[in-house]
Amino acid sequence: MGHTWSRYRVIAGQENMIEREVKLLLNASAVKRVQVHYAVMSEGYMVVIDGQPLETARRETREFKTLDAAARLLFKIGIADFSVKLKTG
Repeated sequence: MGHTWSRYRVIAGQENMIEREVKLLLNASAVKRVQVHYAVMSEGYMVVIDGQPLETARRETREFKTLDAAARLLFKIGIADFSVKLKTG
């Protein structure tokens, strides 16, 4: 599995991911951990996959106003098992 993740980084040239890239990793069974973090600064939520934040096509961290919105996206792309982290530290 680590080999697939290393190959992904070389292909994408970035450590952060967009939705399309996450789907490729899911198909390769290369995703190990998915979390939804509360983002204090934006007063919303962000999805973190294997330690890397999910981004928009413009390479900005994708933010969600509600936990439900983040969960809907994860379900849509095929992720039903994830944890929620409400506090930093």
